[in-house]
Parts: sequence; C-alpha cells; structure tokens
Amino acid sequence: MILPKKVVIEINRGILKEALEKNPQINEKISVNEDTLTKILNESEQQEGFIMQVAHLMAGIAWAQPFGGGNKRTGYTCADTYLRMNGFKIVVETTEDIEYLRKLLFDIIGNRSEIDSDAFSKIVLYVSKRIIKL
Repeated sequence: MILPKKVVIEINRGILKEALEKNPQINEKISVNEDTLTKILNESEQQEGFIMQVAHLMAGIAWAQPFGGGNKRTGYTCADTYLRMNGFKIVVETTEDIEYLRKLLFDIIGNRSEIDSDAFSKIVLYVSKRIIKL
C-alpha cells in the first residue's frame, strides 16, 4: 500500500491533537471513515507514475474527507511522508506557495461527486515543480 492506513490515521490524529491544543474551541473531531480512506489509498496506489500517486494521495484525502477534521493538512502531510519514504521532499518556500496549495486543495473539494480534473491537474503540476531529492 502507498502508506499503511494506520500511519495515515496516526498522522491525522497528530494534526488534530496539535490543532486542538492550540485552539480548544475549533470544531474538528478525531474520527475516521475507514472505508473511504481505504478507497482513496487504493486509488492512489493504482495511479501511474510516482508524481501521480503523490498528487492523488494529497488531493484524494482532501476531496474524500475521510476524517472528522484536518483532511487537507493530512493529505499534504501524507504526500510529503510518502515522498520522504522514497528519498524526496516537497519544497514550499514562500507564503504564496502555501496559499496557492491551500487554494488548490479547497478547489478540489468543490465538486463532491468526483475529483475535479482541472484542480487535480494543477496539484500534479504543483507537486512536480516542488519536489527535490533528499
């Protein structure tokens, strides 16, 4: 599997615990729809090419919303974890880069019936331009 489901769940729990410690009033719950998560992980693994797998992992988690909160952060962190496991990392150097990625991940969830292909293509391009070898 691209990343073990347990690892993805632990990443999300860590993200939400940190967010809740900083701001206890936020409305994000630690919960997971394991069937949805399994489907996204399987679809990500079936993508042709490493960059497509990374982009689908990031976009798929953001789009499918398998967690009670932190889905976009979890998608990004899982993509970066998978890259690092394979000797790469995403380099995000500017506030503009961060804001653009945030916009792309919001755009990907705009269509709830399927992953928006235009937004996905932009995420593929974003990832391909920002990965470097460790």
